[in-house]
Amino acid sequence: MIAVLLAGTMAAYLALTRVSGPTEVQPAKEVVLTVVTRLAPDEGEALRSRFLSSSVAAEYNIKDVVFLKEDVAKWSIYAEEGRADVFFIGGYALYRDLCERGHLRPIADEGLLRRVSELGAYAYRLPNGSVCFIAVSRTVFSYTVNRDFLDKYGLEPPKTWGDMFSASYSTPLLYGESLVSFPRPTKSTTAARTIQLVLQKYGWNEGWVLLSVVGANSYIVESSEKARDDVALGVAGLAPTVLVYGIRAEELSGGRARFYPAVGEVLPDFSPVAVARNTRNEREALAFIGWLLSPEGQRALAELFYYLPYVKPEGTALERVYEELEDNIFDYDPEDAATWERAAVYYFEAAIADPDANTLLKEVWSLAVSLYSRGVLSETGLLEVARRLGSPLQVSIDGEPREFSKDFAAEVNRQVAEDPVFRSKFFDAVRSAALARYRAVLSELRELGGQPR
Repeated sequence: MIAVLLAGTMAAYLALTRVSGPTEVQPAKEVVLTVVTRLAPDEGEALRSRFLSSSVAAEYNIKDVVFLKEDVAKWSIYAEEGRADVFFIGGYALYRDLCERGHLRPIADEGLLRRVSELGAYAYRLPNGSVCFIAVSRTVFSYTVNRDFLDKYGLEPPKTWGDMFSASYSTPLLYGESLVSFPRPTKSTTAARTIQLVLQKYGWNEGWVLLSVVGANSYIVESSEKARDDVALGVAGLAPTVLVYGIRAEELSGGRARFYPAVGEVLPDFSPVAVARNTRNEREALAFIGWLLSPEGQRALAELFYYLPYVKPEGTALERVYEELEDNIFDYDPEDAATWERAAVYYFEAAIADPDANTLLKEVWSLAVSLYSRGVLSETGLLEVARRLGSPLQVSIDGEPREFSKDFAAEVNRQVAEDPVFRSKFFDAVRSAALARYRAVLSELRELGGQPR
């Protein structure tokens, strides 16, 4: 499996001896490229510095590159208003959606496409054969743990997300702490990918049960960077992380935090790049993409972000990860995920991450774990509570309630992504249904435990 992940040949890689843009040009003006991205500001600055020192920047008279980390909901606006030249990083489903809605300019430069072919890089093509976006590297998602936090509760690092079903990982709740720092999936590609992984690996129904248990054991944060810092500092015992954030947490913590490839659950993902539809700097945008695929650019992606280039980056810190990834790559289906991903993300936000919903969910699960620790609930009984809490809700948006099945999620996925009015109705309906369910389960558990209502 790892051989597939590391597609491409060294011969093709070394053949790219000249870091020029896709075509020979003599630009007459200085250009400032705008790259809309999901990179954190410090990451954008690091890549900016590398690129501006390259021969490509000089040859194409690119004076500066501005990296803007923006909510993905705004990307189409940047494309249509001509405020973006390049989109970089952000997930397969996002780019496919932008492509199908006409917000990306097809990549037709022969030199650039030849490089893509030589390296074995992924290219997304429309039915007419035109290339809409490409992947300049790959990355992986798993989780990072803090051993000091886990040791405090006598816990071992979980081997899989499914281990979170064990009541032992809910022990911190009994002491007023949460094991997991989990980012909002509308603000974090990592969180959105984690949701996709769980739903594909464990199945739709059981996946939502597991996500509800994870959510009950989490406090919700606003970004992947915050989750990374929490686990590095020992504020949390675990956080879903992309590889680069896991390694940076290791460095920040002096080794007390460590990135763990979940057994059989490492989620591979593309690092996409595309040209914005109404860019005023198409040639320079293509030159920047060409540099990302050059030996210099590939090494920069490996060294700065620990993205997996198309050839093993000898002599970098990324080498050690390759062995740990062996046989642990999950067979992720991005086409499947793209059909329901936005609906699932907003469902999670409403039922699990919403402040009121998360507080109540925590209260219910904490009581259930307490009853289990006292012998009032059996292990089977505790799992039954988890299924009561997490099984897909009956959602009523404009009429008859419907179960949030995978088919229903696919049916409303585009409306949730594109229609703010519908999205608001969907969110409110899910949140109301979740709160009603949590209150009902809490009432039953209180009676079981002899506590007043």
